[in-house]
Amino acid sequence: MNLSRIFSLIMIAALLLLFIPGQALANSGVIITLPEGNQTVSGDSSVLTEGSNRYGYLTVRSMDIALSGTEAEITVQYEVTPWIAFLVFLFGKQDLKNRVLSVVGYPEPGKDSQTAVYTYVDNSRAVIVVKNAVIDYEDGSYWYPAHTFGTVIPKLTFIIGPAESKIYSNIKVMQKGFGYFQ
Repeated sequence: MNLSRIFSLIMIAALLLLFIPGQALANSGVIITLPEGNQTVSGDSSVLTEGSNRYGYLTVRSMDIALSGTEAEITVQYEVTPWIAFLVFLFGKQDLKNRVLSVVGYPEPGKDSQTAVYTYVDNSRAVIVVKNAVIDYEDGSYWYPAHTFGTVIPKLTFIIGPAESKIYSNIKVMQKGFGYFQ
């Protein structure tokens, strides 16, 4: 790819970032006031509206968690804001992957043995395999511990076996875990 084409793509992306969000804010009547002095923001700066299924530019539709041994295969269905989808196409999927991991809440802080690996990701779905997401009692019984997701999940389905599943609606925090046999 030659240098002028790369420059053109960057300019198009910059124009989209400048004009589309600004015009959307102007149309919605939002007034932005800036406080005096400096502020320090630590942690995740994503906008999370309490009680919604949005996490920044992601709108989560559903999540399926298939449990097998100590592994969990998590399939997240979501929508990406259209103009962000264009930027993901231009600049890659790393920010999208980071946001999806923030939504699923894995690997959990302080659990060094947990690993999360993407097997598939696009602008509408991601599949992640999490190792050591479940506690194994080594007698055929398992415990899925309490968990906090990064946003409200409208439909959360745990697939425990071919004929057994647990379905939750509009959940962000699982106060209690659950046990099961495999």
